[in-house]
Amino acid sequence: MSMKMMVLGLLMEYDRHPYDMRQAINDRNWNYAFKLRDGSLYYAVDQLRESGLIEASEVVPVPGEHRPDKTIYRITEAGREKFLELFYAQLEQSAYPQHPMMMAMPFLRHANQERIAEIAERQLEACRKRIEKMEAKLQERGNIMPSSSKRMLDGMILYGRAELAWLTDTLEEARSGRFAEERGPDGKWRKID
Repeated sequence: MSMKMMVLGLLMEYDRHPYDMRQAINDRNWNYAFKLRDGSLYYAVDQLRESGLIEASEVVPVPGEHRPDKTIYRITEAGREKFLELFYAQLEQSAYPQHPMMMAMPFLRHANQERIAEIAERQLEACRKRIEKMEAKLQERGNIMPSSSKRMLDGMILYGRAELAWLTDTLEEARSGRFAEERGPDGKWRKID
């Protein structure tokens, strides 16, 4: 998801300061679904402002020395149009699994199998924790959140469960040493030395 679409979408709800946007992202657990960095959030806000897609609606003085004023932003009409353009383009994108470990999978036979198993265990634990947090959020707020947000969390949990099964199988294969096997000239599987 583009950070610009995220900012514009949040401003479709109501006027906000970038810090409030970041809090909404964290409160809604979107940080588990999307790779979002604070720097990219503030950069997107600056770009959208310079493009005339958002504008300051209010500047609130912040007490204390050397503290910058707090700028609250609102979306412009051009910003609403841009949001819909980005939104529909996002919906049209095709998906395919892209777990970070997948790029390394073809080469697992060349590495230490115990280390691969340790890494798979850590990935598995991180996946379990992500699923637990999302399930807890659904349990806590599922009856009051918009159905579209609930649908997003449902999808993230289902993807997480598929990832959990895949990581469990990966861990078992690493522990058994199967990744360190190759087919010999005779067609039989043998351990790589």
